[in-house]
Amino acid sequence: MTQAPSSQHICGVCGKSFPARQLVPAAAVRENLAELIRRDHPHWAAGSAICRTDLSRYSAKYVETVLQSERGELSTLEHEVLASLRDHETLSTNIDAESDRERTFGERLADRIASFGGSWTFLILFGLFLVA
Repeated sequence: MTQAPSSQHICGVCGKSFPARQLVPAAAVRENLAELIRRDHPHWAAGSAICRTDLSRYSAKYVETVLQSERGELSTLEHEVLASLRDHETLSTNIDAESDRERTFGERLADRIASFGGSWTFLILFGLFLVA
């Protein structure tokens, strides 16, 4: 059984063709972000759509303009955050995994005992012990 190809739609910003699920309708875009898009693309209107890549780029551009208006000049860290927002990158790492490696045996044991001591299993067993 073959699947029918999904219908393709055109991004109103870059002009490329995308499946409908990869586009965001103009009605779903916040108004202040839509104004920024319309400034660069006056033909972008209510019936248009925008691809997620272009939407991310304009979201980062909007955040940058808001930060600059509030803070003035942006720091290196703020520029890195904006670049990661634009490129869909993650800035943070899994801190829990790093801290688990640095914990001692006693700290890990204390955490396990504390998690069991506060569990429903412990409370029920202790209640049964008291009744007995």
